[in-house]
Amino acid sequence: MTLGVALGFSGGVDSTLAAVKLTELGYQVHAVHLNMWKWGAESAGDTEFQQHSVELQQVAGVQLASVDASDAMRRLVIKDFNQQLSLGNTPSPCIRCNPLVKFKLLLDYADAHDLQYIATGHYARIRQADDGSFQLLRALDLSKDQSYMLCYLNQTILSRTLFPLGDTQKSENKQAARQLGLSVSDQPESQDLCFLNQHSFQDFITHFSPDILVPGEIVNQHGQVLGQHEGLALYTIGQRKGIRIAAKEAYYVLEKDTQNNRIVVGFLHELGKKEMRVEQVNWISGQNPDVCECDVKIRYRAKIVPARIERIGQSNDYQVTFGQALRDITPGQFAVFYEGEQVLGGGMISRVADKNV
Repeated sequence: MTLGVALGFSGGVDSTLAAVKLTELGYQVHAVHLNMWKWGAESAGDTEFQQHSVELQQVAGVQLASVDASDAMRRLVIKDFNQQLSLGNTPSPCIRCNPLVKFKLLLDYADAHDLQYIATGHYARIRQADDGSFQLLRALDLSKDQSYMLCYLNQTILSRTLFPLGDTQKSENKQAARQLGLSVSDQPESQDLCFLNQHSFQDFITHFSPDILVPGEIVNQHGQVLGQHEGLALYTIGQRKGIRIAAKEAYYVLEKDTQNNRIVVGFLHELGKKEMRVEQVNWISGQNPDVCECDVKIRYRAKIVPARIERIGQSNDYQVTFGQALRDITPGQFAVFYEGEQVLGGGMISRVADKNV
């Protein structure tokens, strides 16, 4: 029996090579383009799929399909993104988008077409444990590892998911694409927030959520007013650029005081916290531990550091304590928990410790 797989196909080099590899492994591949909502592209649509689909069909002979994901993305991702901004947070929408939109729609397509699996071009791996459960692992190519962005996946999704690039190197895949004569071989990396569609983050907020850009005071930790900011949503913890206040050394954003619409700034040595609260934690195993000693990543590009995690009551919220102060703990970003190469789960950072410790 030939097994079928619905592959999320963006038109880029990773999803194209994933289709080629799955075909070589003997799968019946449906390359499914999810037409995501992008600012300014509502009428034109995403042209990458149209440009590269013929080329993909020539090299891999896959079946092509397109699914409209724009409404789901607006309702489940963009709406939450704007809400987090209004709360003064710095959101990470890709982590929500993966299980709620991308993987959900791929599973819907697979079910409708009697396909056993779904797949994406993410750099991550899946392993089945001795007890039958599925584990999410970091990619072999750690420089391209995307397991952080997949921390909200669960057993249902992982049991039917394939990551054909997880055991590969990005450089090898680009070389393979060149050898196949694919035009995507030298395509630049996609931007972090795909829905900006080449627009700036500030332009997006100004256009879609101008009401949250309320000017306010910039103060130091003693409450002394140093200047004015243009809206809390335009700043993030640890930011140095854009403060525009003359001083003997550079100021950094230490805190966003949403209650008083203030930004608290200080110098580099004042930046850093040892504790944070993480809410709505998803444990990939489905088991919620009360206490856990593990490694934590507080941003996609951050280093992994050890921490102690303690459950708050019977909730899915956890208190996380580090052995050293971290300078960029940012509400709205996600904390992802690791044990060696395995991703245990993750949740959104809701607040940091009130004081430096």
